[in-house]
Amino acid sequence: MRGPRSLATEVLMLTKGGYMRKLIAVLTLLATPVAIGETVINYDDGSTYTLTEGQEIYISNTRSALFKRQLMKNKDTFFRVQKPWSSRDYVPEPQDPFVVGGHDWCKAYVPWGEGLTFDMITWQKVCDDDNDGKYGCGDTRFNASEDGGVCSS
Repeated sequence: MRGPRSLATEVLMLTKGGYMRKLIAVLTLLATPVAIGETVINYDDGSTYTLTEGQEIYISNTRSALFKRQLMKNKDTFFRVQKPWSSRDYVPEPQDPFVVGGHDWCKAYVPWGEGLTFDMITWQKVCDDDNDGKYGCGDTRFNASEDGGVCSS
């Protein structure tokens, strides 16, 4: 009858038989993450387009046209100019013309409209300096603006 073997003895026996290398290879393959990437095209205007499965990219410049081949049932072939791709996944929202913390921005901002954000904290610190929860008479920036004339002294 054999006694219990130590872990080192078990590992040594696996190594001698070549099983350890196979075990490590299998574990490595299972632990390796599968690299699945998306192809995303970023345009100069900030918009993006993500290619779906099976789509391909063809690049041409404005001086040369890209043609698409169409094979007819009677074996005629037509080449048609491919129009530039106009679809987008993301189109950036137009930015408002106000400077964050400026008088017009303070007037237009809706407190707590987006929850607690950096803009909300900026509004509290810069616009609502009398801490009454609204921007108007009593706030230094409002009183100093052209709208400050409506405030009674």
